Amino acid sequence: MPAHNRARDVAVVARARRRLYPEGVTTSPRSDLALYLHIPFCTAKCGYCDFNSYAGLEHLVPDYTPALVRELELWAPAAREFQVRSVFFGGGTPSLSSIEDLEAIVRGIRAHYAVAQDSEWTLEANPGELTLEHLRGLRAIGLNRLSIGVQSLHDDELQLLDRVHDAARAIEAVEAAREAGFDNLNLDLIFGLIGQPLERWQQTLRRAVALRPEHLSCYALTVEPGTALYYQVAKGQLEPPDPDVVADQYEWTRSFLAEQGYRHYELSNWALPGRECRHNLVYWHAEPYLGVGAGAHSFFAGQRFANVDAPNRYVELVNASYEERQATGGGQLRQIHGGETPDEALLLSDAMILGLRLMEGVSTQAFEARFGVTPEAVFGAAIERHLATGLLERAGDRLRLTSRGQLLANEVFVDLLPEEAAGVSTTG
Repeated sequence: MPAHNRARDVAVVARARRRLYPEGVTTSPRSDLALYLHIPFCTAKCGYCDFNSYAGLEHLVPDYTPALVRELELWAPAAREFQVRSVFFGGGTPSLSSIEDLEAIVRGIRAHYAVAQDSEWTLEANPGELTLEHLRGLRAIGLNRLSIGVQSLHDDELQLLDRVHDAARAIEAVEAAREAGFDNLNLDLIFGLIGQPLERWQQTLRRAVALRPEHLSCYALTVEPGTALYYQVAKGQLEPPDPDVVADQYEWTRSFLAEQGYRHYELSNWALPGRECRHNLVYWHAEPYLGVGAGAHSFFAGQRFANVDAPNRYVELVNASYEERQATGGGQLRQIHGGETPDEALLLSDAMILGLRLMEGVSTQAFEARFGVTPEAVFGAAIERHLATGLLERAGDRLRLTSRGQLLANEVFVDLLPEEAAGVSTTG
């Protein structure tokens, strides 16, 4: 966090604590809420991964799970007017958690939150942990959706990515999930790998589709600063991904998955009809979500904030907050590490950028109803420019990316950032 923002962020966190705990918030009855739970532990850290995840910290698990359950209880008063419609266990590798630990977390959610009867419960999982016995246990405690990190169905590519499973194990995991009763599966796949020709990606995706998952997330490999892969590329040990090959792979992916009956509903996500990820749609619609666990982020009660990253420090701070509440009936949420109150310009920008990630685009009428101003009033110059360049198009009431715009989405998004947009007040 930049030093010049520290005073502001400290003030924002203090304001969030006062506002959110213990009095709660005033909302319309049973507004929807998404819960995200971060399990930061991994068997090994993949070279391309920049998530808040750690290998070799398994000794913290006995203290981490109770702390996460305690944090759920700490947030419960602020969330009492909400109905949880989706729960997402992310990481890290949540499938490393024992059934007993996951069951304790599920019990904590159900004990302290109003949960919709048709709620979606997703667990991110690596193929190596998905034995039939473990899968049956997951299903028995109420998880109803899996997001399986397959990434590739070529063993040499999996080795490049530092994955600990092979292609055969990935297929076995999907088959075991079906046998255990899961009827809602997502497969995570990565294309644009270093040195990967179009044909190799086609082979992976065809084999994945043959398994008939309900959902596919297909991401282009990104070389993120701070990762092992970044340093290998920076030192010239590996070539960066070829953007022309990546574009060819993406275009073929759209065409092939459409032929196979998958609906392209977000830039990197495809689903069979009615099987879109309800949890992730909350993010793309810029709706409220509450993140629990080390490094988890939230957008809740008009505030954005995040928990401290380090799992051991997270445990200490949550336990201190919980003990203070037990002793005094109130107290602070010490695990919050930084945050902000988004201003009007940032909220408008996020709504446009996130909304344009969806193939349906942004409804002018819905945008105006929500913010009191049309997209054109705020982003008129950028919209007209990208209508002219062919990256945006109008479809009735909606603005959306064109087929070409999906390939060059960042060129549109950068023009929608707050400092680029015309500052138009929505209060008059």
